Parts: sequence; structure tokens; C-alpha cells
Amino acid sequence: MPVQDWFATWFNSPYYHTLYKDRNLQEAEVFVDALVSHLDLPHGARALDLACGKGRHSLHLKKKGFEVIGLDLSGESIAEAKLNEQDGLEFFEHDMRSLYWHEYFDLVVNLFTSFGYFHNKEDDQQTIASVADALKANGLFVLDFMNATKVKANLVAFEEKTIDNIRFEITRAVENGVIIKRIQVIDGDVELDFEEQVDALELSDFETYLSTAGLELVSTFGNYNLAPFDAESSDRLILVAKKHSR
Repeated sequence: MPVQDWFATWFNSPYYHTLYKDRNLQEAEVFVDALVSHLDLPHGARALDLACGKGRHSLHLKKKGFEVIGLDLSGESIAEAKLNEQDGLEFFEHDMRSLYWHEYFDLVVNLFTSFGYFHNKEDDQQTIASVADALKANGLFVLDFMNATKVKANLVAFEEKTIDNIRFEITRAVENGVIIKRIQVIDGDVELDFEEQVDALELSDFETYLSTAGLELVSTFGNYNLAPFDAESSDRLILVAKKHSR
């Protein structure tokens, strides 16, 4: 499968949604609650949930008083997210490397390791530049990524899961700076192979992307309760950046 197509293929597969169907909604809500409290944005502020998946964070942002737009490349995910559309909450299928809006949003969020898929610094930088362009002056960008240092140190090479009578055989490796998860699906007589590939980006990589796009890193956190970030022990790398005012 071509490298550039892995995410479009896997994220649109029904097996992706089966494997990850038990993602913790309560954890997502706790994170959004902590984030909104920390950011202290006004009621009715405009938020973009970039790579929103099925919209679990988008929906909770709406409940917290934001006007929300969610974007995702997966048509399957957007179709499900659209079931929750309402006034002030819309979803669109779209590539995050090129955004429609200019100086429109007070907040852009990119959550649950939804970055580092392209294996191309130009595409990564273009994504951050698009975010910066979509933000109002003094607008905020929150990026929630894995802590690649800890992930590499604790990589589980193989695991097997059975969900809804479907067997998933999962292997993990680090190859040329990319964390690769290979997923073999065995569903009766059907056997399929998928991959997830995420660049093992460090804090220094994000600092370069942000500053090049005119965004100032103002906070870093290491988990969904917004504890301080520690490269060796934190589960997450959560960045808060602000767009420079002119």
C-alpha cells in the first residue's frame, strides 16, 4: 500500500472503527474540560477540530459554549459525526493541509495524535501554516501528540485482540524515525493488512514548525489532566501555541 494512502485507506475501513470503538469518551471530555478552563476563551468563540474523527471532542466543545467546525479526511467518520450536527456544530470531509478559512477561528485543536502522518516536513509545515492562517490574531492552537520518547522506549512488539469475533494481530516497530503499527485483520475467511505510520516527532520538531509559521509556544503538558510535560515519563505531548498579533 502506498505510504501516502495508508491513512485514507485505514481510517475509512470499518475495521478501524471496530478496533478503536472503545476509546474513552469520558477521558476526552475530561481533557476538553481541563483545556477550556485553562484557555479561558469567551463563550461563543469559534473552534476548529482538525482531524476530528467521529467528532467526540467537537461535540463536547460545542457543549462548552464554542461554535465548532470539525474536519476529517475519513468520509466514514464524518458521516457518523454529521449525525450530531446542530446549530453551531458542523462537520466536513477535508484534508488538513489546506484550509478554507482566513483569520476566522479563536481556537484550532488537533487531538489524539492526528499529526505526523505524511512523512514529509513540507506537508507538516504546510499544515501548521494553514492553521496559523485560519487563526485570528492571538488565536490559540492546541496539538495533542504522543510522547514519542516514551512510546519508543516502551514499544509493545506484538499483541492480539479479538473484538466482535474479529481477530486483530498487531505488530509495532520503529523504522527510519517512523513508528509503524501493522494490523492484520482476520474476519472469518477475510484476511486484510493495514498500517498506521506516525513520525516520531519530538518537542524540538514542533517548536520549529510552530515558530516558522509565526506561532509562539506558550505551554506544554504531559497528560489530559494538564500535568507538566516530562520527556521520559509523560504519556502525551500537548502543546498550546498562540498566533502572533500584528
